[in-house]
Amino acid sequence: MYQAEHYWKNYMAHWFGKNFIKQWETHAALIQIDATKGSIQAEVYTNEDKSKPTLVFAHGISGYARLLVPFLIPLFQKGYNIVAPDLEGYGYNKRKKGDFTWNTHLENLRDTVQYARKNFSGKVYVGGASMGGPLAYATDAKYNCADGLICWCLFDFADKEFMRKETNTKQFTYLLIPFLKVFAKVLGNVRLKTEYFISYDTLTNDQAFNNMLRKDPQAGKLISLKGAISLVTESKPTLAHAAYTKPVLVCQPNEDQMTPSYYTQKTFSRLASKKKKLILFEGEHFPTHPAVYLKWADTVDSFLKSIT
Repeated sequence: MYQAEHYWKNYMAHWFGKNFIKQWETHAALIQIDATKGSIQAEVYTNEDKSKPTLVFAHGISGYARLLVPFLIPLFQKGYNIVAPDLEGYGYNKRKKGDFTWNTHLENLRDTVQYARKNFSGKVYVGGASMGGPLAYATDAKYNCADGLICWCLFDFADKEFMRKETNTKQFTYLLIPFLKVFAKVLGNVRLKTEYFISYDTLTNDQAFNNMLRKDPQAGKLISLKGAISLVTESKPTLAHAAYTKPVLVCQPNEDQMTPSYYTQKTFSRLASKKKKLILFEGEHFPTHPAVYLKWADTVDSFLKSIT
């Protein structure tokens, strides 16, 4: 039904509800944030009360900010302010799709948190969905820029068990690194299909949705060779999970086949925070049922009220 820059509306029309399109058109402001390689686009939802908490929320390896509308609008309707960036190499940014590194994305999120600090007066929490969760943690671990974490999935990308069992390269992941590093010095900007490393078959239980994402011009269908290597070589957080003491909310689908809940529970158990909560949701990695997102918004709202 929708093409080019409007492609995201297909997900709303077929799965989440056309009302999200109208809500986005009414409330989302598109802004540019100065970043390492040039400006990145972010989508900002501003409530009347700028002193309410703000959530900086990152997409994962397959998505972009506007694909997260079902996560964001129900939370915005609870009164919270939201800033959702398109990270380098994704979404509506003008540079080459899939050309990024892990550390570049950490800088993108730091810069987005700084934007939120300047434009809102309340506390700022950083989070994300899927790979956005580990990115959010690594950003605050490195830059100490947020007041806490709110994530949909929080596995450890530096966990060797995860890399060996849940990636397409399996037990060969670490054996391939020396060879990939050599190629990256010469061919680092060469892009490969992301699915060579991580399959989208388990993104949702609906293959029509997964196949639609594979055709999405804004999605993470490609990844540069240096980007793929960086997910392994740069993803170890600066601050160990056992030393993180800020408030943390983690929501995790219990039927997740892309990033199984085992890894999130493993990471969550290590966090030192005394104000932490893990909520298990029914369903797949990227839920396709709108009711899940209403529960998500209620959960985040309840958690934020409980710690303030």
